[in-house]
Amino acid sequence: MIGFKETYYFLNENVLVINFCYTDGGTLCYTDLIKIGVAMDNGEIVFYEAGGYITNHRERAFLTPVYSTEEAEAVLSKNLTVKGVGFALIPTHSTEEIRCYEFHCQAPDSTEILVYINPSTLEEEDILILLKSDGGTLVK
Repeated sequence: MIGFKETYYFLNENVLVINFCYTDGGTLCYTDLIKIGVAMDNGEIVFYEAGGYITNHRERAFLTPVYSTEEAEAVLSKNLTVKGVGFALIPTHSTEEIRCYEFHCQAPDSTEILVYINPSTLEEEDILILLKSDGGTLVK
């Protein structure tokens, strides 16, 4: 899919559900998500959910970050090892959205964690744990 990136997937009852995230330049727009379910036995599309994309997708003008990735990384816990960083547009608790640095990190116990740092304030906006299994990857 042009303009989309496969982010996470899981296998449940012989249906592979893949989350596709709209990308705006280098920013993953998690608010503009499309989910597609594919039957593993015959490849048929059995599930399609585009409510997030239909509701939230629009042209956006992202502000230039006030703080660099290095400055944002400096506020992370010293117990985390950064494996990657990029931009992500995430939903907030007040039904808004905010563009953040998305740090893909690893904890000392090998747990993978996503930490979202506001590039204008250096505040931690959210933190998610990646739950990986043989059936796929989900976030908690």
